[in-house]
Amino acid sequence: MNKSVLQLLKDTSIEGLAIRSNIGYGKEIFRRDGVEIVLSTNAEVEAWVGGLSGDSKSGGGTRRHVWFYSKQSQFSWHCSGNPKDHDIFCKHCVTLAYFLLK
Repeated sequence: MNKSVLQLLKDTSIEGLAIRSNIGYGKEIFRRDGVEIVLSTNAEVEAWVGGLSGDSKSGGGTRRHVWFYSKQSQFSWHCSGNPKDHDIFCKHCVTLAYFLLK
């Protein structure tokens, strides 16, 4: 049986996935309620993240489409702001992770 996105996220270290600056920026977007969930199932979470006013340090920046998914019990993600085939765990991913873990 596949693990859910939430269970996989609980088993994952955000600090191990993201660089320190993206953790800080992501926490600010989270703090400012910058998450809109579009779809949430055991296997997939889709959300719009960001789009807030201000500078990066205060959580400001472009709104991005973020997906977390469980595929064969592996935690995977995609952010529309990342270049093709280069999915870093960016500030938008960090924000969604904190939102789901709250």
